[in-house]
Amino acid sequence: MRTIRVAHVITRLCKGGAQENTFQTVRLANRDRFKVDLISGPTRGREGSIEDAVREAGIEVVRVPALVRAPAPVRDLSALYGLTRLFKERRYDIVHTHTSKAGFLGRLAAYRAGVSIIVHTPHGNIFHGYFPKCVTRVFVWMERHAARRTDRIIELTPAGIDEHLAEWIGRPEQFVAVFSGIDLAPFDRAVERRDATRRRLGFGPETFVVGAAGRLAPIKGFTHFVAAAHRLAEAAPEARFILAGQGSGMHELRRQAAGLGERFQFLGLRDDMADLMAAMDVFVLPSLNEGMGRVLLEAGAAGTPAVATAVGGVPDIIEHARTGMLVPPRDPQAIAEAVSALRRDPERRRALGRAARERIDPAYGLEPMVARIEALYEELIEAKGLEA
Repeated sequence: MRTIRVAHVITRLCKGGAQENTFQTVRLANRDRFKVDLISGPTRGREGSIEDAVREAGIEVVRVPALVRAPAPVRDLSALYGLTRLFKERRYDIVHTHTSKAGFLGRLAAYRAGVSIIVHTPHGNIFHGYFPKCVTRVFVWMERHAARRTDRIIELTPAGIDEHLAEWIGRPEQFVAVFSGIDLAPFDRAVERRDATRRRLGFGPETFVVGAAGRLAPIKGFTHFVAAAHRLAEAAPEARFILAGQGSGMHELRRQAAGLGERFQFLGLRDDMADLMAAMDVFVLPSLNEGMGRVLLEAGAAGTPAVATAVGGVPDIIEHARTGMLVPPRDPQAIAEAVSALRRDPERRRALGRAARERIDPAYGLEPMVARIEALYEELIEAKGLEA
């Protein structure tokens, strides 16, 4: 049995679910079977970086400077040629691309380089809420084109598969659903520190803490979280609100939350998300489009019930009224009502949190995720006869 060379390709290693998923897939790879490289463009933007964690794990990043997230025709052509050359030089057996931009350029480059197996993980989609319709149609065409050069497309949830097929991207047999796993151990420790974390944040035992976290961009819907906070604040004087993350929408969100004063805290980029999740009484995911909602796994791992919008793959993670509450997108009143119902019923809140934790542990851990991805590789290796 020979060693299989694998390249994972992503545009940047900022703080985000797609980046964490890619990093952990590389970190936990079976080194006796796979020789794995992590290829990335420069990490830019306001969302922070996980590159320190990547280096601490002993992983070298193979840098492609022209591979950037935003459309840039000249740089994109340079990235395409650079990736093609790199794939030929290193003679990868498998190229596994992640997210839209790296997925399109990386798959074309892998096809041009004659790579035997091409796998892509979109980590969601850009079909709804990101761009004007005319731009979205261009991206859909690009995805259809790249899918014809892809052996398998890994979606995070079954709903993600349905969304791609509805746009005539790929064939049903190309798709497989593999969740984005999390490391459960930090959340166990965080639960033990819950009271200390709340004190550190300035909250007493009687404070009802409602939190959210993510990239502060319009598609994440945080403006509806802030609007819901205003409604909740009127009826619940003990309620406080925290929002962790950074992004282009920070200024507008601060303006919108100004009337809540110290009751609404912007925490910025954090390295203690497990502690924050455990400190909350309710977690809110107000997204307008979401591939899976990895933060929902984090909330569940901490035993914190979630109120989440029923978009994308979220209903595959949250079972309404059993492991959390689902609400319509763009509806602050629905968010406020769901959170208020949980505020008034602490026993139900605890029951939802317990059920969420039971669903996540151990099924959504990192090791099962990596095992499923590598089983997919083995299936393709056999089908392609790479060891014949």
